Amino acid sequence: MNNLRRLDLNQLVTLLILLRERHVSRAAQALHKSQPAVSHALNQLRELFQDPLLVRQKGQYQLTSKAEALYTPLLKALEQLDYLIAQQNFQPALCHQRFNLALSDYGAAIIAQPLTRFLREQAPDVDLNIWHCSREEMQNKLLEGSLDLAFGVFNSLDNTLRAQSIFQDKMVSLADKSICPAGTMTLDEWLSHPHIAVSMKPFDTNEVDAQLKRLNQQRRVAVTVPYWQVAPQLIAGTDLILTAAQRSFPPEMNQHCVIFEPPVKVAPLDFQMIWHERSDTDNALNWLRATIINLFAQ
Repeated sequence: MNNLRRLDLNQLVTLLILLRERHVSRAAQALHKSQPAVSHALNQLRELFQDPLLVRQKGQYQLTSKAEALYTPLLKALEQLDYLIAQQNFQPALCHQRFNLALSDYGAAIIAQPLTRFLREQAPDVDLNIWHCSREEMQNKLLEGSLDLAFGVFNSLDNTLRAQSIFQDKMVSLADKSICPAGTMTLDEWLSHPHIAVSMKPFDTNEVDAQLKRLNQQRRVAVTVPYWQVAPQLIAGTDLILTAAQRSFPPEMNQHCVIFEPPVKVAPLDFQMIWHERSDTDNALNWLRATIINLFAQ
């Protein structure tokens, strides 16, 4: 920190423009300053960094190797500082930021459309990267800082992660009408059929099987898929049963299939948004989190 006391922020801005323009006169024009003022600033910077920074070769200015090495980290540092200052008066319409979100296809089907429409109207310069990964990957990426927000059902969280419930979804069973004409099944009937499970990892324990284990029961999982949107499409014309969150079923499923209460009680799916505690003071992310909560509160 002692070195920072020897210069002010304006000198760093001047240095960045000098390194970008590689010319004193052009830098002065870009900075709206006189050429003597920029030349004086360059001399001060040369003394501070103990390096000529810009040198004349064959009538043109060239950057020294030290100046070349300074440019990228200086640009990033000033961008970050500018962003920190801008956050004090955060305005969504003026936000130029890319957010990294992780969702399953179930979460993306529910969240992506209303969020994208809202951002196009209220914050058109905000960009989204949407990732698809497992619960474990989501937490790891939040911890390492490559994700801003993750969405899903989380049984346990690292103590540095924050969580907010977005909505709850009822767990229901889906079957072809030919195997469930009455629109209901006893537990024995339900267990007599093969089932479809939705899981990113085929051997992961899910909420349905965990509840069956408590009852000393077991179902046969004939098909495991990692996609919530694909699973319902496998039901029509088969003897398979799918038990999943109701909002994952498209409306057209009602034509050939029946949705009914499973004969085993499964807790509602609590769909959560999680983030790392380091972003609690990030105004842009605070705004995005509040936006998502408000969209589903409505």
